[in-house]
Amino acid sequence: MSADRTADPPLRLLPFERYYPGAFVGVFGALRSGKTLMACRLGLVLARSLGLDLVSNIPVAGARRIFTLDDLAALRGAVLVWDEVQVSLDSREWASEAARCLTRDMILWGKRGVICVYTSPSFQTVDVRLRRLTQYVYVTAGRFRRSGVDYAVYRWHEHPYADDVLVERYRFALRLDAWYGIYDTLYGAFPGDTLAILPAPAPAPALARRRG
Repeated sequence: MSADRTADPPLRLLPFERYYPGAFVGVFGALRSGKTLMACRLGLVLARSLGLDLVSNIPVAGARRIFTLDDLAALRGAVLVWDEVQVSLDSREWASEAARCLTRDMILWGKRGVICVYTSPSFQTVDVRLRRLTQYVYVTAGRFRRSGVDYAVYRWHEHPYADDVLVERYRFALRLDAWYGIYDTLYGAFPGDTLAILPAPAPAPALARRRG
């Protein structure tokens, strides 16, 4: 993990952050604006407060990594932190029947005890099937420094009617150094680092034995 935090992070939710299994929460903003930090903070606190597993497609402190569609389909009793969801949903592999089954399967995540917290640069560019399921949205709104401490500002919206109209409710700031180190901020910078969750590779065909 990059960057050590100055102290243990405050493991508490804000009064309006009342999420339970079946919730889909999107966090949006420009690159390096603090959207992944917010998603990881939310995932960590929800998992601890609700007694759920924490899973993610990136290295997050205390989280189990997921890599394939089979991993997603097997989720039970978990908070999923899905970073840069468009990397997976926009890929050609998601046109497969297995991927279409998974997006239909997402409506059952509430029964399976799953909360999904995902990030993407923009709400409008997210796959329409996922947008329709998203009830709550955070949007990064800048940063400021006060007394030598950096803060990120977020706008919190409800998406009550699944019609792509976001209703802003609150604006708040998060102290950044309290959360440094909970995820690998440099993940993706090196060869082999991938954010995509894709179908599992097909098993290699068995070689036919030659007779005689």
